[in-house]
Amino acid sequence: MLRKVKSFARMGMVSGVWKMKKLIKKILCYGVGLALVGGVQAAELAINLSKTSITNAFALPEGFKAMVTGEGKAGGWKIVLDDAPSFFPSVTPEAASNTKQPVISQEAGVKVDEHFPMLVYTDEVFGDFTLTLKIKMVSGEMEQMAGVAFRIQDEKNYYVVRASALGNTFRFYKYVDGVRTPAIGETAEISANEWHDLKVECRGNKIRCSLDDKIEIPELTDLSYNKGLIGLWTKSDSVSYFRDINIDFTPRETLAETVVQAALKRFDRLEDLKMFARPEGGGDYVVVAAKNPDDVGKPISEGAKNCIRDNAVYTGETRKSWTVTMPLLDPNGDPMGAVTVVLKKFLGQTKKNALNRGRAVMDRIQRRVTTAEDLVKK
Repeated sequence: MLRKVKSFARMGMVSGVWKMKKLIKKILCYGVGLALVGGVQAAELAINLSKTSITNAFALPEGFKAMVTGEGKAGGWKIVLDDAPSFFPSVTPEAASNTKQPVISQEAGVKVDEHFPMLVYTDEVFGDFTLTLKIKMVSGEMEQMAGVAFRIQDEKNYYVVRASALGNTFRFYKYVDGVRTPAIGETAEISANEWHDLKVECRGNKIRCSLDDKIEIPELTDLSYNKGLIGLWTKSDSVSYFRDINIDFTPRETLAETVVQAALKRFDRLEDLKMFARPEGGGDYVVVAAKNPDDVGKPISEGAKNCIRDNAVYTGETRKSWTVTMPLLDPNGDPMGAVTVVLKKFLGQTKKNALNRGRAVMDRIQRRVTTAEDLVKK
């Protein structure tokens, strides 16, 4: 319950127009771009190895983690140079059409049948996505396989689709508690030492997989995993290469982001709206959702900190606006965060009126929220 109302100095609130997501471009050892496509929030992740150093030592690309299903140890992944088609056409027919480009390689050479190395991208959890990449099966005595694992929960629970140059098969499996389900797929001639285009599409419970745009696995329907990580996958002593990894996906929102966006649509004249809570994994209170996406991740304001500490509503005013900060309560009535609403003043507006307007926004948010964990979990 709200116990009292106090005043505080307005702590640098920022007004602005809502953007579903700001266009972001991060340049690391790989490129990550977020964009709005056709008015719907979408994003693209492109793994760019052009700036990585080539070394003989086994090393993981940034953002990836080595895992293994079955027997043996995880590892054997590194960046190597390999022939790949040039981005530019040859000037003459005699000129080389290939160039040396960095690729991800698995070459641990473990001659164990139930050994499935994975290189998993851990910086994003994917729900709906379209994944495209190029794979090459180079060598291997026991197996010559390359593929992708997706919607990975852990090393024992995920989907996988893989191509085999030794077996000439293109197959889909599901792992549940480390046990592989019967294979679904096609038999077709699949050459070694040539690049192949692999594509995986997940939309809700629908899964589609294809190789070289011609070998397709019939559309699958499965409800086991609706989100998870994505990783590269091989088997046994396969030496396999991977490059040109692109993932188009719908970013997953936290509950905090969802309820703040809904409130902004319902109360479209708010000057500003921020929600404060502890981030996933714990830590100090920060902005977890806001009208201005640039505010997300910033430290909690003093007003919001006092609001949570005292379980009380705080108000403040400037010449042009009212600020109302209210505690966000768990089912026991204890504060698990705070919400700050900034309202544009109108002629004759009173503090009581500002409080009522702020509480109307808060009521809409509060009834969507249950626990602090659900608030920030993706």
